[in-house]
Amino acid sequence: MRLHTEIDADGIRIRFFPLTKRAVKWSEVKRAEVVNYGFVGGWGIRLWTSYGTVYNTSGNKGLAIELKDGKKFLIGTRREGEMAEAVAEIRKVVGR
Repeated sequence: MRLHTEIDADGIRIRFFPLTKRAVKWSEVKRAEVVNYGFVGGWGIRLWTSYGTVYNTSGNKGLAIELKDGKKFLIGTRREGEMAEAVAEIRKVVGR
């Protein structure tokens, strides 16, 4: 499995090959922050966690996202520093 994440001024997109794709626009996002989510029962796609749906391949850090409609999901990463920088830059641009 491969998890590919793209973060830009338009939004957040993930491809979890070969299983799924997901995209959200920043206008839909209420909150986004890099967190240490601990152990969620293994790797892959984990449903019904306290973070909503978790997409991860290894590690215990990721981008926790809460949407304005109340739905949540988390994108795992081994490059949390880069992810946090990308989110901080986007916040400057889009004001989220």
